[in-house]
Amino acid sequence: MYLHRTTIGWLTVVVLLSALGFSDEKPWREIRSPHFRVITNGSEGAGRKVAREFEQMRAVFSSEFPGYRLDSAEPLLIVAPEDESSTKKLLPEFWKHSGPKPAGVYFHAWEQPYALVRLDAVGSDKISADEFAVVYHEYVHSLLHLNLHWIPTWLDEGLAEFYAYTRFEGNHTVLGAPPKEMGRLSLLRYRSAIPLAKFVDQRGSFTHDEEDTQLYYAQCWAFTHFLIMGPGMEGGARLRKFFNAAQQGVEQKKAFQDNFGDFGQVQNAFDQYIHLFAFKAGVILSPARVEDKDLMTRSLTIAETKAELSSFFAATHQWKLARESSDSALKNDPKLALAHQAMGFVCLQEGKDEEAAREFSQAVDLDKKMYRSLFAKTMLSPLPHSTNPADQQAYRFELLKTLEVNPQFAPVYVELAKLDVAQGEPAKALGPALKAEKLEPWRAGYHLLTGQVLLRVDRAAEAATYATYVADHWSAPDRDEAMELWNLVPVAKRPAQGPTPIATGHDSSSAEGIVKSVTCGEHNLTITLEQAGQPLTFRVQNASGGFSDTLWFGEDHFTPCYHTTGLRAVLQYKPAADKSYTGDAVSFGFRDDLRAPPAIAAPSK
Repeated sequence: MYLHRTTIGWLTVVVLLSALGFSDEKPWREIRSPHFRVITNGSEGAGRKVAREFEQMRAVFSSEFPGYRLDSAEPLLIVAPEDESSTKKLLPEFWKHSGPKPAGVYFHAWEQPYALVRLDAVGSDKISADEFAVVYHEYVHSLLHLNLHWIPTWLDEGLAEFYAYTRFEGNHTVLGAPPKEMGRLSLLRYRSAIPLAKFVDQRGSFTHDEEDTQLYYAQCWAFTHFLIMGPGMEGGARLRKFFNAAQQGVEQKKAFQDNFGDFGQVQNAFDQYIHLFAFKAGVILSPARVEDKDLMTRSLTIAETKAELSSFFAATHQWKLARESSDSALKNDPKLALAHQAMGFVCLQEGKDEEAAREFSQAVDLDKKMYRSLFAKTMLSPLPHSTNPADQQAYRFELLKTLEVNPQFAPVYVELAKLDVAQGEPAKALGPALKAEKLEPWRAGYHLLTGQVLLRVDRAAEAATYATYVADHWSAPDRDEAMELWNLVPVAKRPAQGPTPIATGHDSSSAEGIVKSVTCGEHNLTITLEQAGQPLTFRVQNASGGFSDTLWFGEDHFTPCYHTTGLRAVLQYKPAADKSYTGDAVSFGFRDDLRAPPAIAAPSK
């Protein structure tokens, strides 16, 4: 039920450099296209080019994947710095290390997705031969994940690579062309490809070696290319059949052999394919070009610029820069709703909940459309924790107000489902749980929420199916929570085919309990649990961790230092030689358990 695994590095701010402000810069400008926003400190013409490129890519995906949902709750925001100097101020960590600097980056934030594109890289082979490849790659990932419960890693990466090098050339568009820089693909010519029987099961390179990683991505591109354009592949029809079968839960290797044939035969055909002198490419008519009249441009104020940048820094977990920018925005315009929202999320991250609630309230007072502020303000109030029926009704009303502003905001449906269960109406909870799952199908925890609700409406066999699906398609710690659901299903109601067993280490112990306190240091934290009335204290350093997807603040605002007291936590640890504490955590996870419904008093005699 976790999306994000991490190390204790969470506790240190991503930005370790001294602050690099924008005080010497002019206000940025905003360009709105039908489906995107671009903010830039570069030229208007370059910003418009970026907006058009993304609109074209969206249209290509729409034609290639008819019926797919293309828009998330919040439209993609493209940050387009004019040059390397501006990009360095936005992403200083990238300049702490040697190696190539980014021409484009995609950030899969939960609430507001971002793409960063350097304007001096657009149309410049000097920086990047395939100027939008990195961003298109990640954008395709986001569109796939917006629609799919699960996709094999090799195909996820393969489709992203296949479409990353899309080229718009006049009135036609080229699909499936190899990258202009062939270094990665050349690995396939002099190194043996990963055997397909292993390749379709693995989740990335077997090693951390850079060349192995490049080989893996090259094979993802080439194998997807082969399955779409190779001989006998029916122009990708077989791939679509395989894909649909895997989505419906057919075991991947069976679906592969049913649609492509024996692994050995496919391996031989693929080996011949990758040694061709040249790869074919597909050509389609270019989508209609976005006209100038469809691109709205305006200059942002200094305050708006700072608030937008603060939101970007928060989404990329650069909290020091986020605070500096939101401070500056509010000094320039104390009545700017976006600035108050940005400051609210900074305060939330710092554990200053009362200040955060005030900022969110001001944002909503200034702009009723600030649905993220309205939701956060509601969740920071006492209402979500109250068992009083009147308070619960007020809580439901506030949640529905958020949906009036943005009916695609999935966390609200999660909270409505949890509220229905707490009120003893699990059948009513099924609707919002399924809605959240549909809106954000890539979150393992949303599937498990539906499974928990099914268990409560006496549909245990279906709950077991949900548990199996998540356990087999997501890794730990999501898998761990799926196994908890599986173990809750009565044995008599479990299907014959359960989760695939995996080997586990036996060099650590397990513990779980309610979090009583968390103390954060610069490079470590201490978690104290209560288990059967006894305190257990664990030190956490360089441990993997996670949290339930259904926790309202999500990955964008999660920190183990705050908002975890009272949750159930599960840890793997090594017993401490020092008897002053219980052990050193190897992994930890914070659970978001559904509340029990109120007890119904027996009728008086």
